[in-house]
Amino acid sequence: MVDELIPRAPADPAAPDSAEPDPDDAVRGLERPAVPWPVRAWRRAVRRPQAWLDRPWPAERIVRFVITVALLGGSTFAALQVVHPDLVLTNNTPTGGDMGAHVMGPAYLRDHLLPNWQLSGWNNYWYAGFPMYRFYMVTPAIAIVLLNVLLPYGIAFKIVAVAGIVTLPLCCWAFGRLARFRYPLPELFALGGLLFLFDETFSIYGGNVKSTMAGEFAFSIALSLGMLGLGLFARAMETGRHRSLAAVVLALSCLSHGIVLIFVALGTILLWIVWMDRRRFTYGLSIGITTFLLAAFWVVPFLFNHEFMTDMKYGYRPSGASDSFWDMFFPLPTFFDIVITTFAIIGFVASLWRRHLNGAWMGITSIALVTLVYLTRDSLPVIGLLWNPRLLPFLYLLRYLLMMVGFVETALLVARGVKGVRELPEGTLLRVGTSVAVVVGVSVLVIQLMFFRVMPGARFTTHNGESVYSWGIGDWRPISLTGNSTDALSDAWSRYNFTGYEDKNAYGEYKALVDTMAGLGADPAHGCGRALWENNSENGKYGTTMALMLLPHWTDGCIASMEGLFFEASGTTPYHFVTAAAMSASSSNPVRQLRYDNNDAAKGVQYLQALAVDYVMVFTEAAKAQADAQPELRLIRESGPWNVYEVAGTELVEPLSVQPVVVADREGDQRERHLELGMSWFQHQDEWAALPADDGPDSWQRIEVVVDELRRQDDRVDVVVPATPIEPVALDPVTVSDVQLGDQDIRFRVDQVGVPVLVRMSYFPNWQVEGAEGPYRVAPNLMVVVPTDTEVHLSFERSGLDITAYGLTFAGIAMLFVWRRRGDAEFPSDRPRFGAAPAGDGGGDADTFVDGAEDRDGDDPVLVEAWRRPLEDPTTPMTESDLDLALDALTRQDGNPPPDRDDGTGRL
Repeated sequence: MVDELIPRAPADPAAPDSAEPDPDDAVRGLERPAVPWPVRAWRRAVRRPQAWLDRPWPAERIVRFVITVALLGGSTFAALQVVHPDLVLTNNTPTGGDMGAHVMGPAYLRDHLLPNWQLSGWNNYWYAGFPMYRFYMVTPAIAIVLLNVLLPYGIAFKIVAVAGIVTLPLCCWAFGRLARFRYPLPELFALGGLLFLFDETFSIYGGNVKSTMAGEFAFSIALSLGMLGLGLFARAMETGRHRSLAAVVLALSCLSHGIVLIFVALGTILLWIVWMDRRRFTYGLSIGITTFLLAAFWVVPFLFNHEFMTDMKYGYRPSGASDSFWDMFFPLPTFFDIVITTFAIIGFVASLWRRHLNGAWMGITSIALVTLVYLTRDSLPVIGLLWNPRLLPFLYLLRYLLMMVGFVETALLVARGVKGVRELPEGTLLRVGTSVAVVVGVSVLVIQLMFFRVMPGARFTTHNGESVYSWGIGDWRPISLTGNSTDALSDAWSRYNFTGYEDKNAYGEYKALVDTMAGLGADPAHGCGRALWENNSENGKYGTTMALMLLPHWTDGCIASMEGLFFEASGTTPYHFVTAAAMSASSSNPVRQLRYDNNDAAKGVQYLQALAVDYVMVFTEAAKAQADAQPELRLIRESGPWNVYEVAGTELVEPLSVQPVVVADREGDQRERHLELGMSWFQHQDEWAALPADDGPDSWQRIEVVVDELRRQDDRVDVVVPATPIEPVALDPVTVSDVQLGDQDIRFRVDQVGVPVLVRMSYFPNWQVEGAEGPYRVAPNLMVVVPTDTEVHLSFERSGLDITAYGLTFAGIAMLFVWRRRGDAEFPSDRPRFGAAPAGDGGGDADTFVDGAEDRDGDDPVLVEAWRRPLEDPTTPMTESDLDLALDALTRQDGNPPPDRDDGTGRL
């Protein structure tokens, strides 16, 4: 649709400012002064708020405004309070769970990737190297880096970490407004978002406060963006407007977390189907394609490189006799589960009855999520990597929102029954809606105050010998929680995280250890290198068990940590944890189905040497005793309870003495096949006469491998052995010198070409080499090159896949300009009718057909229309037209309001 210029009013000839320019001005070199752009920007910014304030304020509008401020503002304030804004603005280093290790990521992006014009690249800090932000989401990290321009790093990090929590009530409210839910449902949706945030039945699935404090802050950001994006998509499918904005917000959600991407993709497809007719089919498809293209720079490499990731083999739920799908879908106390589910079902049925498409979509999507949780028990097809409970948060959130619909519907039904009418007047609708909002708001407030043990007038008492937290007057205590009820942890967890590393009792010990390792790196007798530290839950005294993952962060990369946070992002992860188990007294062993050699340093030394680990740090007496008994480990430092050992016989680049052999491909999951091969060699090196490789020159021997049936176990990774006898080929001795390790490259010299050289850096297909053939992937997950020159240079470069993916993203950006130029779409009706003829084609009134306003088969038209009465009326705090105009301001160059679209019906 083409923008129209609004004709200027006739100028007043008596007004000197409006007079035509004097032709002599040009001769005199005079020009009319232009309005400065800051002034123009300010006028545009205040135009609509001023118009909103200038509108009449009848009693109905004041009531709705007060309710909106109370529920939306109160929900946002409660979410803000639980994350302790005073601590968020304290300049320290956040800790706690995964969050304490996430600190490294944005800083590495700021210092190493962005200066090279990269959003993803190689990182030597963890797992003997891994591709940073290729499989984990970069968008939240970019936000932290941008804030860090103005704020200290720790504060910038914490602000972004809590952004998803604080904005979820607002985004749920915006979803309700954009999806055409009547007052007070958008306001109640904000409360639904708050209930979800404070739901403490899960702590690692994502979305709520506990999961966010555990480190899933990218998930909560993506969820808020996802709800906003789905609302924009719903509005776009109704009105034909905001196509580009919907695509951008949906893409940002997908780029913020991969699990939320699944929800957004599922929700968008189902919403598209629900709204589909002939014209909306192509319109919705255009939004989906644009969204995919915008996110392609991250999504495409993820999809095509996933075989180089690690599958943690998390067991699905339900697991064990004490677990069930019932427990998964209904995790709250029975009373709350009954209330929430009952009213959610009422809300879904009412949405279907009223043909409210977006309300029906919430119910349909909930059913789809239940189905998906069941179907993904064995993870995602082809890709894998999904733990099926990670889909539950979306079900929980939609159920809270549908519950709010059920509350309002039940109240309206009761009101009609009391008054004995089939249609309630507008004033009664307002009173009923306001009453529901007040009752639900107070109920949520009381429940949360009780759960957080901060209810005014409540206290702990003893009843029948049991501690009880109760509220009431005198001996009358109608509200109580038994002492067995767990205090809400959201508040305490955020306080723990945001007091930072620096506030923990063991911070002095932690800092001394970090300084010791930094000193080792600076000592020419030892130097920089990789460190493996004992894996033990007691490390949590430093703020998180992952605190030592920040060794490279504190030492500017000099001392790398073998263990890192992004477990799935490196194919070397399983080999590290097998090594950590061998060097630790009580390791966590997070990768399932591996054959761990717990507290066996004799085997651990072989693993350390295979991964080129320079230093080992242990603190338990059992681990120290094991380390002291190994001649290859030399004690060089002590710091507090920690012993630091130097590992002998570790070289980053080393010539091979025997030519590798190429193992033929086997059928099945190639990620699993390589894990079997790599782990078989890693843990049984004496059984292999040569190093197995995935590929290599034609001169290398080709062999087959088979599973060793004698060592086969159902719950363990298979051991494979050569089925073809290996014919060892001895290689000439070669000297490697001048090894230089950069951020994303390795250089070295050899005194003889043609002899394979082992590079103990994690393999990834983006590695390229000059002066050699290869690199070839070898066990466990390292590289071999065959020098063709005495100077060899390996570098991590953009692949053809990366360039293609970025090209798709640039195409998506170009499509935004195309949609802007084309303008908005025109639909014959604001409700879909598949195959409906365009207006004027004699196809009948599609709006009447879908809305059900015409009484067919005895249906009550009021039941259908009451839900969908236009929200644009003089009593709403912010009309839908205001919301659309505000959205248009984000996508229009001139900042002017769009042409009047009001057709006299009140619809947009």
